[in-house]
Amino acid sequence: DLSGQTELHASVRGPLAEKSRVEAHLDVPNLALKYKQFQLAAVKEIRVDYQNGTATLQPMSIRGTGTSIDAQAIVPVNSPKAATFLVQGNVDLQIAQLFVPGLTSSGQLQFDVDSRRYGPGSNLNGQIKIVKATMHTVDSPVGLDDANGVLNVTQTRLEVANFSGQVGGGTVNATGAVAFKPSIQFGLGLTANNIRVRYPEGVRAILASNLALRGSPQASVLSGQVKIQRVSFTPDFDLSTFTDQFSGETSDSGAPGSFAQSMKLDIAVQSTSQMNLQSTQVSLRGDANLRVVGTAAEPVILGRSNLTGGEFFLAGNRYELQHGTVDFLNPVQTEPVVDLQVKTVINEYNISMSLTGPMSRLQTTYTSDPALPPVDIINLIARGKTIESADANPTPSPTSSLGAQSLLASGISSQVSGRLAKLAGVSQLQIDPGLASDNGQSPGARIAIQQRVTSNLLVTFATDITSTQRQAVQIEYKFNPKWSVSSTRNQNGGFGVDGRYRKDF
Repeated sequence: DLSGQTELHASVRGPLAEKSRVEAHLDVPNLALKYKQFQLAAVKEIRVDYQNGTATLQPMSIRGTGTSIDAQAIVPVNSPKAATFLVQGNVDLQIAQLFVPGLTSSGQLQFDVDSRRYGPGSNLNGQIKIVKATMHTVDSPVGLDDANGVLNVTQTRLEVANFSGQVGGGTVNATGAVAFKPSIQFGLGLTANNIRVRYPEGVRAILASNLALRGSPQASVLSGQVKIQRVSFTPDFDLSTFTDQFSGETSDSGAPGSFAQSMKLDIAVQSTSQMNLQSTQVSLRGDANLRVVGTAAEPVILGRSNLTGGEFFLAGNRYELQHGTVDFLNPVQTEPVVDLQVKTVINEYNISMSLTGPMSRLQTTYTSDPALPPVDIINLIARGKTIESADANPTPSPTSSLGAQSLLASGISSQVSGRLAKLAGVSQLQIDPGLASDNGQSPGARIAIQQRVTSNLLVTFATDITSTQRQAVQIEYKFNPKWSVSSTRNQNGGFGVDGRYRKDF
């Protein structure tokens, strides 16, 4: 998308060993540049002369899309501090897209740098203003909007007089300076409040931060603190997609020696209050105390997150999270190691599971009340019945044609029900086609819906579509982590109320 044309004429005369006797001239009769809809061109010939040890940029003008620049300079080569220069005008920030692929930018930089305005010995040479700047990249979870600031230019440094903008709906402010003599060194501070971020995928958070960037382009450190003010799941949160983010290899980290590779991280991340994340399929309560290390190109999370309760729906079953921890111990890559205790109820069996290890190599242990061997518990979770009950009460076999249809319908329904659950916003939608009828009649189908109405109220509805009489409804309300009550109407029309009290020993 980059095109243009130019022409150069250069000449050098004199003994190169004696700079004061060398004379050189550079002429650019024409210069034009076009990048997509952005255009730049020199109004007149650009000329640079070197004579008697002094380089002179003759007055020049460049015009283009939202851009107007006038510049000239006189620089004694042996005493550059005595240089005089002028740069005035404005530049459309779309020009940044030339240097950063995938960047979307707008706004202006306004220059008013005229060293002739100040007396001899003065260190102040002018200002650069940032006006309504906007910058977004495809890969970044946040972008910069409506940024305004004033930068003071001196002979040795660039000082941030003031800078403010919006990031993720919140505000950011910057202070500090960048020194460019004798070498480039920067010391910048950044404060942010109410920043909304969607990262990692499926999670949104509101953050506040106080960060500092110190060092040089070849070696820098970004340090400080980030406070998680609020965190929640997005409406399309999917547990399997979320966990897959931490089970694969790390992404491309960019070119070796790049600025992102040389920037080391040392950022503390803490939750300011009890986290309470909820979606239609997952809810979690807990707190986090983490640290981001590594580099900007390859960030790594370390620390621990404590989980004090919650629930999730998986494979048609509802699991309650009793307690657990998520540790980030690998200093090379972000790898969560979980230690969770969960429980569920299937066919009047109280099943407890312990999940430990990294997400890619989870180890699970099972216990049940009444007691069952592990193989029966696994079969109960997977098929809804133990091996013994399945053998004692075999399901009447349909015809081979119907069996094939039922198998195909089961595979299709599992895909359809998952999408319908997300579309309808319900916690769990399960469609079981081709189920055998208890009275030996033709197989029917069963639909079960579970909905988390509030954090304390869960409603379950199940029906056999072949009979309007075979419906079951359960309403469960949790007063607090210890007390809960549930009311049930079973498929036979009977009603029951259960109260539950939980105590940890």
